[in-house]
Amino acid sequence: MLTLILAAVPVHSQNPAPQLPVLEVDPYWPKLPETWIFGVGAGIATDAQNNVWVIHRAGMVTEKKVCCKPAPIVMQFDVSGKALQGWGGPGDGYEWPAEKNEHGIFVDHLNNVWIAGRGAAGTSENQILKFDAKGKFLLQIGRRGKGTGSNDTENLGQPADMAVYPGTNELFVADGYGNRRVIVFDAATGAYKRHWGAYGNRPDDSASREQIHQGPGNPQFNQVHHLRISKDGLVYVADRLNRRIQVFKIDGTFVKEAFIRRDTRETAGTVSSIAFSADPEQQFIYSADQTENVILILDRQTLQERGSLGRLGRYAGQFVSPHNIATDANGNLYVAEDLGGQRVQKFVIKGTVGTPRR
Repeated sequence: MLTLILAAVPVHSQNPAPQLPVLEVDPYWPKLPETWIFGVGAGIATDAQNNVWVIHRAGMVTEKKVCCKPAPIVMQFDVSGKALQGWGGPGDGYEWPAEKNEHGIFVDHLNNVWIAGRGAAGTSENQILKFDAKGKFLLQIGRRGKGTGSNDTENLGQPADMAVYPGTNELFVADGYGNRRVIVFDAATGAYKRHWGAYGNRPDDSASREQIHQGPGNPQFNQVHHLRISKDGLVYVADRLNRRIQVFKIDGTFVKEAFIRRDTRETAGTVSSIAFSADPEQQFIYSADQTENVILILDRQTLQERGSLGRLGRYAGQFVSPHNIATDANGNLYVAEDLGGQRVQKFVIKGTVGTPRR
């Protein structure tokens, strides 16, 4: 394996910086069946058994040759990279996202699999789908073509991703390609619970979407692309085009924010996806910077940048558009790349900087 150590970013503090994780890319993960080809990596997640779930846009596979075919839209791998199963829609009783519009996957504490339908230009995929681990349809929230904006409590607006909080069995949705909010539903019934915009305020769809690089933060979200919930019950929201992470309590009360490489002028934004380190305190947040093709490591308490992983490139351990990331209970990091990359990579946790290697 090729060892890539996270490079620490100097931070001026009276207290010593915490030990940074050491990650090593596994260039042989996953072990795809020889006829499968990945499309755009739309999402990646892990379950309680440390299996890895990937959703990709099979409709964007262009190499449809005699030898090969697009992989199943939803795939499950074990920790070694062995393919365990694959499935996908469409099917009876639900609206599977139109071709090329799958976006985001999450496996909850009950081993249910959630999928988002993000509508690209000219489409209106406004739904979240829930399946059991074998692909049996269980629930749909929102309907294709429906939705009246960020204060609609029945429908969504091009949701990007989602997470279930075990403490309340509530589904938190990053409803952010069309709408500008976080919205919460009962994960069992799909019943609406609450929603909020940036800083915990009421969303306003009429507000400007101009990207701001200095001064006060945008009072509205500008593409809520991802969210995850920490063990201590805080909701971390990736506000991609505003280049920031905002943190909330479970009830939507605003806690704090931090800008991430805000000076970057590329239009894609810098906070595409987030994941927590596996230590009991979840000391670190990994943040996928899709513009600069790097995974950043942040201190979870201060949200300050402490290190980074990778750079632009096509070799193992490098990235082309790191779109979605996840960690497992052992601390391994998984990265799904979309346009240009079209692959998934695994980085094995090997210890921390300054400690003996395992």
